[in-house]
Amino acid sequence: MHSPWARAAALIALLLTAAPALAFARTPHLIDQTGRSFTLAALRGEPLIVTFVAAHCTDACPLVNAQMGEAVRQARAQRWPVHFLTITLDPEHDSAADMRKIATEFQADPRTWIVASGASSDVHAVMRDFDVLAQRGKNGFADVHTTFVYLLDTHGRVRSALLASNHLDQQILNAVRTDWSTLSQ
Repeated sequence: MHSPWARAAALIALLLTAAPALAFARTPHLIDQTGRSFTLAALRGEPLIVTFVAAHCTDACPLVNAQMGEAVRQARAQRWPVHFLTITLDPEHDSAADMRKIATEFQADPRTWIVASGASSDVHAVMRDFDVLAQRGKNGFADVHTTFVYLLDTHGRVRSALLASNHLDQQILNAVRTDWSTLSQ
């Protein structure tokens, strides 16, 4: 029969072996434009529109931000209980100040539109969850990337994805209107 010390040593060895797995299993935290930490789980309860941008992008990202801003304004005007979330896809270069600048430029009220950054490991974990791909160019920035907008239901499940286009704001509003019963369940 094993002594209590042998059982304790075996338990400690098991915990030490499991420790790296437990560290990776933690929930990713992001930082909003006001400096507050949050998780995606904390945003459950209302439909959520999510996209990923790079603050230093000069191609599609500024257009996506502008169209998200217009979709937010129209959703607010219609009093839809929908939240919007824009997350950096280049956390190694997009600081909290960079994301705050985007939020200011597009008048993102954090009560309805969160513009987020965070620790690289946390942002990359969220990107993996959404299958967001980003490739670094010669300048080191993530300048080639996927450009999708995800519609999540009140339980945080992705219900549909939209490819960014010239009419993204209308695509978002039409999708929310069409899929409202699915998104609000």
